[in-house]
Amino acid sequence: MIDIAFAAGSAIDPNQVYQLDDIIRVGIALVVLVSGFLSVIFILWWGMMLILSGGKDEKVKPAINSIRYAVVGLIVIILSIFVAPKVGDLLGLNVSTYVSPKVIFSTIQDLSGKFFGNKNEIDLSPGSTGGGTLPSDFSDL
Repeated sequence: MIDIAFAAGSAIDPNQVYQLDDIIRVGIALVVLVSGFLSVIFILWWGMMLILSGGKDEKVKPAINSIRYAVVGLIVIILSIFVAPKVGDLLGLNVSTYVSPKVIFSTIQDLSGKFFGNKNEIDLSPGSTGGGTLPSDFSDL
């Protein structure tokens, strides 16, 4: 728990002055990340409930409806990433500099790099500390 709190503390630099567009950009990235994650969790959970329902109608209907709502939510999240900058620019707000999909996805990537470490590739070398060495029976691959 302390490691998570330390990682979250390292993402925010107290010596840096943050602008309003930085706060909005990070807030949008966090909302997209959390809501997408929760949608996937709901799909998996209610999919399991659908499998375990045994074909009983009173258990199947809530599972199917919940999966449907989670999928619709995921579609709304994805569409809003692409539609919100266009609507903002049409209204003359000039929000495409900090709400565009490219900026949102790069912010999500930066935040995940700060929280979980910036490791973009898997190291399978024998001396790596990741423990990702191949077993001896895969040496002829």
